[in-house]
Amino acid sequence: MKGELTISPDAFYTLVKLKEELEEVIETIEIMNDRALMVGLKRSKKDVEEGRVYELKNVDDLDEIWK
Repeated sequence: MKGELTISPDAFYTLVKLKEELEEVIETIEIMNDRALMVGLKRSKKDVEEGRVYELKNVDDLDEIWK
């Protein structure tokens, strides 16, 4: 059955925002289900908590850190 549907601009905006929020939830679930990524994130969080961080002022600073 085909027909037309008319919605107000406010309802349309609400639907667009809902779609964006659902996409964000799906992306979060995908990230949380990636075990390797989650292990890396937890390791990075621990590095920050324990002060293993570097200040980079430019790309060349990476060469110094990675030596």
